[in-house]
Amino acid sequence: MEVVEANPGLAHKLVSYAKECLDSGIPKYEGVEQDPEAYLLGLVAHSMETTELPNGYLPSTTYYCVSNSEILGAIRVRKGTNTKVENVIVHVGYETRPSARGKGVASFLLTWVRDHVVVDSVIVTCSIENPASQKVIENCGGDYLGNYTDESEGTVRRYRLART
Repeated sequence: MEVVEANPGLAHKLVSYAKECLDSGIPKYEGVEQDPEAYLLGLVAHSMETTELPNGYLPSTTYYCVSNSEILGAIRVRKGTNTKVENVIVHVGYETRPSARGKGVASFLLTWVRDHVVVDSVIVTCSIENPASQKVIENCGGDYLGNYTDESEGTVRRYRLART
């Protein structure tokens, strides 16, 4: 497995990943199949500090876990911090291709980000109904901060993750 920063060259690999994720209920990939290159260009733009983002949002970089010419997972890391990031939208979010779950992809990505991207500590969350993600975060050194309830996500566990 290798980690690759989002770029338009991944478009042909992104199509099947986006379809499988969308079919499993991950709505962020709606419409990606029609124009994966435009989606990736948007991710690249969101990583630049010159891009105007919605109120409270900060630039974020997306990385993909690629193996055998297939995307197995994605992780997004916000640059910097503010109150909204610390308490609502968090610094790090990730998902694993449904057919690759249980194979260490999320652990690989979160460990890679912790060791190669994180400078200061970051906030990572997972649904209380996702014990696999909870285990990933805790095994990567996440310190449990407590739970909060979100209207759309239900009860969410918050963790602080720092470079080791």
